[in-house]
Amino acid sequence: MRRNLVLTLILTAFLGLALSAANSGSAPLKSDEKLPAAVESTFRAAFPRAVIERLDAEEENGVMVYDFEFKDGTFEKETDIALDGTMLESTLVVVPDAVPEAAMKTIRATAKGGKLGRLERIQKSYDVKDGKVVALPATVTHFACEMTRAGKKAEVFVDSRGAVVEAPEWVSVKQPKPKPGGKAAK
Repeated sequence: MRRNLVLTLILTAFLGLALSAANSGSAPLKSDEKLPAAVESTFRAAFPRAVIERLDAEEENGVMVYDFEFKDGTFEKETDIALDGTMLESTLVVVPDAVPEAAMKTIRATAKGGKLGRLERIQKSYDVKDGKVVALPATVTHFACEMTRAGKKAEVFVDSRGAVVEAPEWVSVKQPKPKPGGKAAK
């Protein structure tokens, strides 16, 4: 019962924020916003036991897209669902052994001795272009890895064969602000 109340609050937070997100980029949905029926129906049909941890709405190439981060049993997952209810992609957080050897080889080489972080398997069946949801000829699987090195962070996307799909953009990691008394925040 409590879980249903929490989910209801989260889902009702969506609509108002989603509308404002269309003009201002990605934004988390507020607890008093309602999720569009098509989006909610698709999400619940695919992930009936999911517990939503974060939900954002953003206009992408003219299409409102809802980005869910959630737990599904013991699994960490993400999904993007368009306003019309089309599930664009689905992501599963994985361990290195679940990534093909060629993909891991490229990921490690890209990190160049840096620390590997979160690994994801992303399956994408649709894209958004010119205000429309467009079906891909076939489902595409990519692997993404967050990494840090020498005070910088990046994320690389590779395919199953190890080809880089999206090269990393290394950006500085912000250092925590010192707390009063001169000690850095943890």
